[in-house]
Amino acid sequence: MSRHLRSEAVVIGSGAGGGPAAAALAESGLDVLVLEAGPRLSARDFSADESEMRLRLGRALTTADAGQSLYAGRCVGGSTVINDCLCWRTPPEVLDSWRREYGLVDLDDVNFGSFVERVWRDVHAEPTDRSHINRNAHRLELGARRLGWAAGPMWRNVRGCAGLGRCNFGCPIDAKQSSLVTWVPRAERAGARVLANARVDRIRVEAGAVAGVDVTTLHPDTGAPLAALRVDAPRVCLAAGVLASGSLLQRSGIAPHASGRGLQFHSSVYVTGRFREPVHGYFGPTMAYAISEFSNVNGHAGPGYMLENTAVQPLQTASVLPDAGELHARAMAALPHLAHTVVVLRDHTRGRVETRRDGSVQIHHALGDDDLARLRHGMTRAAQAYLAADAVEVHLPVHGYGPVRNESDLERLALIPLDRSRLSLVYAVHLFGGAVMGGRREGSVCAPDGACWDVRGLYVTDASGLPSNTGVNPQITVMANALRVAAGIA
Repeated sequence: MSRHLRSEAVVIGSGAGGGPAAAALAESGLDVLVLEAGPRLSARDFSADESEMRLRLGRALTTADAGQSLYAGRCVGGSTVINDCLCWRTPPEVLDSWRREYGLVDLDDVNFGSFVERVWRDVHAEPTDRSHINRNAHRLELGARRLGWAAGPMWRNVRGCAGLGRCNFGCPIDAKQSSLVTWVPRAERAGARVLANARVDRIRVEAGAVAGVDVTTLHPDTGAPLAALRVDAPRVCLAAGVLASGSLLQRSGIAPHASGRGLQFHSSVYVTGRFREPVHGYFGPTMAYAISEFSNVNGHAGPGYMLENTAVQPLQTASVLPDAGELHARAMAALPHLAHTVVVLRDHTRGRVETRRDGSVQIHHALGDDDLARLRHGMTRAAQAYLAADAVEVHLPVHGYGPVRNESDLERLALIPLDRSRLSLVYAVHLFGGAVMGGRREGSVCAPDGACWDVRGLYVTDASGLPSNTGVNPQITVMANALRVAAGIA
């Protein structure tokens, strides 16, 4: 039996793009309904079981050719519940390119910057202090210092972080200022309703204007369909995440000329160092330190990637170490002595979302030779940093390469053919595009204010509206843009 609800505004999704939009619209006096496909969990539900929490809180896909893994949050709070808390202001080079290349003329340091600063305060971004530079981060810091590379601690949105190393599984003490503990409660205090386990199947359009959404409610444990729900609303904010927003537009027959197009990622690979002394990289902030020497934003002119320390969780480590059998087992046995660095590439490659007739989603994205070459460069520099920090050996994510114990062992990397089949894991959690903003209808779904060109009352407020990647961890940018679009609606 179907249900029927009404609201003045529907927000699809509750993460970095949905949470701020819901809070801003509710605080403006609108009756807001937030629809989230995933479950609603709280601090008491978050366990240290890596496999359980990854399944309960997130969604994983592979690209159509199975060459790359993609991850996103799927719960109230979205990816902000499982991210690493990292906060970066939108680089001026990125805003400049969005103005010049995409016609987003209002996104300058003053206008857009004011929303960035509001978010910065509201999520309590603070610098990582020395007490939270754990041994894992210190290995990267030591290598950067000895090599003279630009680097430093990153800012994080935390209050009272206890260094439990569980950022990716949901913070059990609510220290992480995710959308779950900031924007969503703000929206509810202003009167918004939040419905979890509610998958939006279609955006309804009548006479060129949004009329509402069709929803399927899901079983909170199994995800099995339970009932149909019809929601009438004259305003809809689409913030379902890059893995869902473009596909939802396609299923709804909206902007077929541009929906699902223009995907761009920060593709990433792990480099692992083994040290004589224990590192215990599963304790402390999961990410806290970055080498920015090779970035091409914030005044840097490098090839375009960051090197960031990241946690050494058992399942994740097992998936990123190369090879199998005895070699893999030997590397895993040294887990307490391992440190991880992730190469976060600012991709040039573009991809697209395809929604098939059966409703299944395929992501078409194949890293080009230029991006693979820059990943190779990043792996080399990460290995050099670990060797400079006295690593006994370094494991590159390249099958059959063998441990790197000195600089000469890296020389072969420039000579071997490198494609994704040789890499142990290529993945992306920073996803952009699929419903992009632009100054002209041609090639874009939305106008610069986030309003859909083709459907009155429909807006995009998540990272799918951003026309390119940012070169830095993007949650602050996504939240600021959501507030900007919501301010225009209100």
